[in-house]
Amino acid sequence: MKITTVRHGETDWNVAKRIQGSVDTELNEAGIYQAKLLSERLSAEPCDIIFSSDLLRAKKTAEIINTRHNVPLITSPNLREAGFGEFEGQCISDAKVRAAFGEYMDNNVVPYFAKVHAYLDEILRSGHNNIFLVGHFGTVRAIICYLLQIPAENRSRYTVGNTAIHTFEKMDNGDFHMTLENDTAHLGANLK
Repeated sequence: MKITTVRHGETDWNVAKRIQGSVDTELNEAGIYQAKLLSERLSAEPCDIIFSSDLLRAKKTAEIINTRHNVPLITSPNLREAGFGEFEGQCISDAKVRAAFGEYMDNNVVPYFAKVHAYLDEILRSGHNNIFLVGHFGTVRAIICYLLQIPAENRSRYTVGNTAIHTFEKMDNGDFHMTLENDTAHLGANLK
């Protein structure tokens, strides 16, 4: 079994360093271009099915990827970014916001990860061998922690860029091994 995770392409809020959370922002022009480059990159990779967040930025990224695969595409709120309440729309570059948001995340990450992990359990039991998962910064971190059996409090060691690819292969003992981490080579030097 091979799992490929992808974060959505760039949005205007990414550029402005605004906290998106569950706000349904769309890909900007650069994000659409990034998703097209990603689609080309993944075109030779086997894929049985794509699961995606139902938020526009992830769904559009998944649809662009699927132009090369034409496989079933299932969207779900279970792969959405966490809702960040009052922090949504605020700039993470503001030191006070960053500190308060960090504390908020430390207190709320475990229930969010549990929701993603429960859905991932369903996906892994679906019988598919080559699965693409398209989501968000937090979604991908939750999946990494789940597949590598890492506690949620250690999530910050993993970076997840726009359209970054992480791949995992299931070993004979049933554990997953990460074979590709935060790979954005398809973007070239100018789009990272």
